Amino acid sequence: MITSDVILSRLLADTPHDAVALHYTGFFSQPGVVAMGEVIRLYLEKHEASFPLRRRLFSTFVEMVQNIMRYSSDSRALCRDNDQLRFGAICVGTRDGRYVCESANLIRSDEAARLTRCLEEILAMDAAEIKAAYKHALQSESPAWSKGAHVGLLTLARDASQPLEFTFRRVESTDLSAFWLKAIL
Repeated sequence: MITSDVILSRLLADTPHDAVALHYTGFFSQPGVVAMGEVIRLYLEKHEASFPLRRRLFSTFVEMVQNIMRYSSDSRALCRDNDQLRFGAICVGTRDGRYVCESANLIRSDEAARLTRCLEEILAMDAAEIKAAYKHALQSESPAWSKGAHVGLLTLARDASQPLEFTFRRVESTDLSAFWLKAIL
């Protein structure tokens, strides 16, 4: 049987990179995310002159990590005080002169259907519609299932230079699916 670790690693490995700034698979904690953010910040300071692109890529990284920390359904979640460390994977690198940010984590299969609908709606929008939906979401009440402001996917779509890519792979003998998300900037 293929384990969830292998599925998450394979999802990220399917995208070849010219250079990798950060690739991590494991438990996500707030201190760990801060350290990863510092690596990304330093990498961008050295390799990317454009401040607007650095801001958009850092924002993309943060949104993807927050999605893992809020929504990962991996049964191996670790608890410490009021914090729950969630399992997932993140990769930030370059491919053909563009930055690529990918994440992967396990979610319940019923969440895969909701996410598919949401992502397909976003993929059908143009840049102006994404911007309008983002502003509307900020002013609206968050849905009951949301653990944040419900603007993360819209933020990713707004900051990306190409349509978001995603896929789900069912994990055998479980009610989980591996969720892979890719943003190109």
